[in-house]
Amino acid sequence: MTEERRREPRLDALPLNLFVYDNLSNHLLGTLVNISNRGMMILASSQCDPGGVLQVDLRSAEQPDRVLLAAGLKVAWTSPASTAGSHWIGGRFIGIDQENARTLAELIRRARDNAAQASSPA
Repeated sequence: MTEERRREPRLDALPLNLFVYDNLSNHLLGTLVNISNRGMMILASSQCDPGGVLQVDLRSAEQPDRVLLAAGLKVAWTSPASTAGSHWIGGRFIGIDQENARTLAELIRRARDNAAQASSPA
């Protein structure tokens, strides 16, 4: 069994139904898989180089033209996914302002609430 070494717990973000866009090109990078105070994991349709920096926007499936959160993301790692042409991308937030930090806190709260509801007995 491997020991968890992350400073922040990762929360399942799939129920939030959010997509990650490259802010500079307005190109869809992929689906937000999990999130924490320090970063996120994306299931992407393209690969990024570890160490690279992305300017990303999170948008909801219901309102894809509205940016919920904008932040810099330093790519920590990438790995091929089992689906052909897909990649896992893990990154750490950089350059996040106060307004976006508040939005991030709200998204994390929603992800925690979803996890609590999913684990509570019916």
